[in-house]
Amino acid sequence: MNKKLINSQIFNYNTYQMYLRQMLSLAQNVFTIKNLPKFIDESFLNKKLLYSVSIAFFVDEVMGLLCLPYINLSSLDVYGRPVKIQVIGQNGYTRKLNRNEFVIMYDNEARYPLYLDILQYAERMANCVRTTDINISQQKTPRIWKTTQEKVQTLKDMINNVEANQEVILSLDDFFTQDVQAVLEPAPYVTDKIDIHKNEIWNEFLRLIGISNVSYQKKERQIKDEILAMQGGTIAERSNRFNPRKKAIEEINEKFKDLLEEPLEVEFYDGLPTTLEETNKTGDIEKNYFDEGGIDDV
Repeated sequence: MNKKLINSQIFNYNTYQMYLRQMLSLAQNVFTIKNLPKFIDESFLNKKLLYSVSIAFFVDEVMGLLCLPYINLSSLDVYGRPVKIQVIGQNGYTRKLNRNEFVIMYDNEARYPLYLDILQYAERMANCVRTTDINISQQKTPRIWKTTQEKVQTLKDMINNVEANQEVILSLDDFFTQDVQAVLEPAPYVTDKIDIHKNEIWNEFLRLIGISNVSYQKKERQIKDEILAMQGGTIAERSNRFNPRKKAIEEINEKFKDLLEEPLEVEFYDGLPTTLEETNKTGDIEKNYFDEGGIDDV
């Protein structure tokens, strides 16, 4: 196989992996559970929820409260929930649990792995970036000239002089433009259009995981109600992932309250205001921006 083709395929794969890592990192780290026992690895918890959609909380007599992935061991109840499970640790730890011994936490209300959707977005982002790289590279298209065999050296000398920023002077006897023709034109520049499409894909991904992605554009005025209306999909997706975590946390606090020093709490934060005071402060900042003429992006 052509060496250049192999290098290109490796570059394509590395670009895809780069965006996949960034997207997974964002999707995993938007949620924080406060007051977790120190032994529980929160990164492991968030990662398993993203990949496997659910994880089981239970109590071990020695290690206390744990959360581990599991497999179902029996038929489901009327709502499709597991009745008996077997939890499995990374070091081979395993234990069978009945329904009253565990609490299941889900990543989203639909109960499907968000990881599958993120793979699609990472592939599309990588495709945009690699297409941009190729388009920019094509702007360096070599000039191909067609001339007679007798004029090859003369044409080479003339091109070299031009590249060296030297004036080219031809006498009437040497004038041979009728024998010279350019046969290759540069590719059209479309990178700017691809960048717009790439930003749309990125914003759609942020909406999927519940992160605010408003882009302010210069208009006469954008009131706060319009901005909030634009975020309807983001808020819905955030609730889609937040509510099952909150429900599980409430059940954990009730079932295992004797083992917890403080009740567990789940938080989502991406810089949006989370209190009335912060909301009012943000509104004042936005008003100042718009009064000064607006800005392209905030």
